[in-house]
Amino acid sequence: MGQKSKFRYLLTVASCCGLTGSSIGILTNSFGVFYASVSTSLGVGRGAIATHATLAMLSIALLSPLAAKLLQHVPLRLYLGAGVLLGAGATLLLAFSRNIWAFYVLGVIKGIGVAFFGVIPVTSIISNWFLKSHGLAVGLALSFSGLCGAVFSPLFSFIIESAGWQAAFICMAAFSLILALPGVFTLRLAPQEVSLPPYGGGAPVSLPPSQQKAGAAKAKLYLPALALTCGFSVLACAITSVGQHFPTVAEAAGLSAQVGAMMVSAGMVGNIISKLIIGLLSDHKGPFFANACMIAINGAAMAVLLRLPANAPAAVGTAFFFGAIYSVGAAGIPLLTQRVFGREQYTAAFSIVQIFANGGSALALTIIGLVYDVTGSCDPVLIGSIVIQAANLAMLAALYQMGRHRAA
Repeated sequence: MGQKSKFRYLLTVASCCGLTGSSIGILTNSFGVFYASVSTSLGVGRGAIATHATLAMLSIALLSPLAAKLLQHVPLRLYLGAGVLLGAGATLLLAFSRNIWAFYVLGVIKGIGVAFFGVIPVTSIISNWFLKSHGLAVGLALSFSGLCGAVFSPLFSFIIESAGWQAAFICMAAFSLILALPGVFTLRLAPQEVSLPPYGGGAPVSLPPSQQKAGAAKAKLYLPALALTCGFSVLACAITSVGQHFPTVAEAAGLSAQVGAMMVSAGMVGNIISKLIIGLLSDHKGPFFANACMIAINGAAMAVLLRLPANAPAAVGTAFFFGAIYSVGAAGIPLLTQRVFGREQYTAAFSIVQIFANGGSALALTIIGLVYDVTGSCDPVLIGSIVIQAANLAMLAALYQMGRHRAA
């Protein structure tokens, strides 16, 4: 393999890192720092501002099937460019919005944009480009979303304090463009378009990628496997919402609010590292084993959180291991979906799975808050989450057996 070819594979991964950093790390994960300042400025509650994020997430979920279908028919540069302009443009307009309804409309527009340059195109492109080291490539690209969230959230918070939330939204839009535009101009849906084979594969196939995908789209998805994968995705992504309640868990254990904030940060560090680990494990042991390991680690961490000692290092360390669940929601589910349905049916299957994954995250935020309001304790949430993780392991085992039976 020549140096030019190697550079093209590296450029593909780097460009995908930019897309996930922009769409998820900046436009999605960093929005929480605006709640307090925007709610005060507009004279509404923080819940009203949080609805902007909920509407954006629901838009991503509902648009996923359409985004997956159009990916096969619209030129990739136009497809990604439209998504980036919608996402960054809606964010820029937030800086000039003076009422909550404008935030709601722009939340929907931003979500539509993110659907077209976020997880679905990134994982589909990587699936086409990488046969060898596929898990590592997916893990690396998606870990960049956590890294950008960790880097840009405090930066936007600083800008809000020093120059106001309007200036911070302008900077958010600018940084999202800077990270995403290289991918718009350099990425190709499949390596055959530049006369290269998938990494780890043989010579380029003669059939154009559009014709290959058109033929593959005609195959029907195996519904029992799809139902199990969707169920697994709902429950796994619901668990990720527990991490946003670490300050409450810390308070219940007699720890300070500062320790609670450190727990959130530690969970994000675990988020980044675990995405790389799950990719490597998937390459060497398969996605079933990789997902099971991360679920087991997270389940053990929640068991410790249930009886968390009033010890700051123990709390922060436990939160770090809790972060393993983020790798399942971001990288584990795409890797699992490809293994279950194959490269040819991946995009069609994952677009459906994404609806349930995003829906699980959105609903869990509300459900966890309601459970705490009713019981006054995080214990029911943690106990329920441990039970859910046991159910997830059972579904993984069923999917594994289902795959062996179909292959036989």
